[in-house]
Amino acid sequence: MGQPFQHDPKGPNGFFGLPSTWSSSLSPFENGVAGRFEGEVADLAVFGEIPKQLNGTFYRIMVDPFYPLQEGNPPIEGDGNICAFRIQDGRVDMKVRYVETERLRLERQANKRLFGLYRNPFSHHPCVRAAVDSTANTNLVYWAGKLLALKESALPYAVDPNTLETLCYDPFQSPGKTFSAHPKVDPFTNELVVFGYEAKGLATDDIVIYSLDQSGQVRDEQWIKSPWPAFIHDCAVTENFIILVLWPFDADADKMKAGGQHWEYNKDRPATFVVAPRRSSHVPVGWEQGEKSRVYHWDHAILLHTAGSWEEEEGNKLYFESSRMFYNLFPAFAPPTEKPFGDMQADYVRWEIDLSQPTNSRVAEPKVILDMPGEMARIDERFLTRPYDKLFCPVVVPNKSSPVPPILPLGLNGYVMMEKGTGKQSLFDPGMNCTVEEPIFVPRSEDVEEGDGWVLGMIQRLDVNRSDLVVLDTQDVRKPIAVVQLPFRTKGQIHGNWVDAIAPRKSLVRSWEGRAG
Repeated sequence: MGQPFQHDPKGPNGFFGLPSTWSSSLSPFENGVAGRFEGEVADLAVFGEIPKQLNGTFYRIMVDPFYPLQEGNPPIEGDGNICAFRIQDGRVDMKVRYVETERLRLERQANKRLFGLYRNPFSHHPCVRAAVDSTANTNLVYWAGKLLALKESALPYAVDPNTLETLCYDPFQSPGKTFSAHPKVDPFTNELVVFGYEAKGLATDDIVIYSLDQSGQVRDEQWIKSPWPAFIHDCAVTENFIILVLWPFDADADKMKAGGQHWEYNKDRPATFVVAPRRSSHVPVGWEQGEKSRVYHWDHAILLHTAGSWEEEEGNKLYFESSRMFYNLFPAFAPPTEKPFGDMQADYVRWEIDLSQPTNSRVAEPKVILDMPGEMARIDERFLTRPYDKLFCPVVVPNKSSPVPPILPLGLNGYVMMEKGTGKQSLFDPGMNCTVEEPIFVPRSEDVEEGDGWVLGMIQRLDVNRSDLVVLDTQDVRKPIAVVQLPFRTKGQIHGNWVDAIAPRKSLVRSWEGRAG
């Protein structure tokens, strides 16, 4: 099977063991990729052929600290850097540019790090404690004509979709102080469903829920309470409900003031779901008038991200699918243990929530959909809020040696296309010494059947220090139809999304049309 690629920190590719202020900031999973790059590359090398119907931009966001971080920070801390691929007529242009957050501007002006621990304002330099503490490094969503750079600790930054110039903060005048990194587009009502937790300030239990219409106007604003100040990274959305997925982490302002982390892993917390109607006018059967939400739980687990979700039995039962893992993936948020990642057990499952059951009820045992570690699954999002069949999931391929431990999501090293109705699984294995990142799905046309189109994803080739963008056809995902080779290896992606070509068409890179010889 071959041997995992080994990185020797004292060898010639490891700077001969020489110290640097960057030494503590370079994750071992990055293999020495320093990042801190802005620029553009026109007409990238393409092997194979990209279908002419692919016409748009794949926007991906990377965690890329411009200055070395304070020790003790988790790998999700660091400035947001956008990597965009404009695909048109079988060609690919690329642009990389930082989100110019208030935080980054202040540090660039001072030419040094001013911010301390992740989301702990008491650890920051006193001169910046009133600044917007957002790295804008988690997701990119296009809505109401604006490309939004998202970090759930604050409100969005609007970014020009062509130049990637940062335009403004809080473009929609959103309620609350925070905005989820995972808002959901309802394709049937043309709404962006949004929530924000810690919405009234640090370590508060306040949650705001609302939607943004196609013009960016706020609709259906509601305020509810979380059962504790919890880490609420993702949600699931059905026709009438939003399901907030709580991670088993606690926030305590007093501990932050004492120099602690924003989050503390709590193995006694169960997997918890807060269910609320998307519109206050909708009162579920059996709920009291004025009852804003209900809380349900299972056993202890972390559900990193959701895929699709839907309703059955006239809205009395809700279903959603997610990853399920039984270990803490953030050692920085927990005291050291002999086995910091536990047994590294994980799978992909379907949850059922019975809304006729009272608040604080335990949900039924989930159904295993994919019995292997998988994370950051995507679906054909034209069917979001409805039952669906196709799932595109990055996985840890069984019995495959890897240079990275099988920790989600860092150890993902293959893509599975799952057809739930038949149980058929089709695997794309990129080869040895590789990791894969969250894919995106692009339908072949607006009216094709579910799951008919292409899957795009970034492959990180650790042994040759190269990044490849692969294009898979869902008619047979086992072998790419095109591979786009980057001239260098990028930092790891958190999330990304596809945006169809925006009119009027503009170039992502410098245009040479009309230039004199």
